[in-house]
Amino acid sequence: MDSVGSLLAQAERPSFEWAYVDETGDSGMSGGSATYTLACVLVPADGWTQRLDVLTAMRRLIGKRYGVRLRDEIKANYLLRSRGDLKRYGLGDGQRRDIYQTHMRNLILVSSGVFAVVIDKRRMTKPRDPSEIAWTYLMQRMRERSNQSGTPIALVHDEGDDKKIKALHRAFRRISWDARGNPVQAPFFVEDPISRRSDDSYFIQLADLCAYAAYRRIVPPMGKAGAVCNERMWDELGTRALAEVSTNRPDGIVHWPR
Repeated sequence: MDSVGSLLAQAERPSFEWAYVDETGDSGMSGGSATYTLACVLVPADGWTQRLDVLTAMRRLIGKRYGVRLRDEIKANYLLRSRGDLKRYGLGDGQRRDIYQTHMRNLILVSSGVFAVVIDKRRMTKPRDPSEIAWTYLMQRMRERSNQSGTPIALVHDEGDDKKIKALHRAFRRISWDARGNPVQAPFFVEDPISRRSDDSYFIQLADLCAYAAYRRIVPPMGKAGAVCNERMWDELGTRALAEVSTNRPDGIVHWPR
């Protein structure tokens, strides 16, 4: 079996998964962003180095096309407005959209599944912490996936809210509640969450791009704002978007409140 075929086959029944998570939007209730969104990119430990090699090869191709260095951070905010490490290159909207799409399409090769949680602050009627709600829903979906498959899963997230995420993760590992209010554990949650700098992880950068694409799926951009990423970017994930995370949507996005 060729290397690509082997990676795809391993993604169907992974023996261990890494869950890379990043967010877009702020958690404040007044002003700021319309949503708080988390995206989870599941990556099998099987063939992990080969999956990293796929992303490195993708980045080299992007470098040949546009001059972007391997060490440059590629995240949604930089692509949308030509900021951060990408500012120096003077890339046009079409070029930055191509970089975005290239990442989403290569994600199919390196991931075993992707889903997102979008907390729609415009619909919230009571003051609550959108980030805590989002992390609770995300860990519920991680718990269900790991419990049903018997596959251990470890959480890797972008820096920030480390204490909150660790406390919630530890609580889920011991006891939480399902949709019917029954107590349930997450015995396949492995170790405490691992905090990583996004500029030091291609996988975290993928999660960042997925988070913004999920947000735009729920809140379509107007006019030129969609030149780089619009509501159709999420479709690039194809069957990697995990439909089972929501009973109300088929696209792998949990939207709350609906």
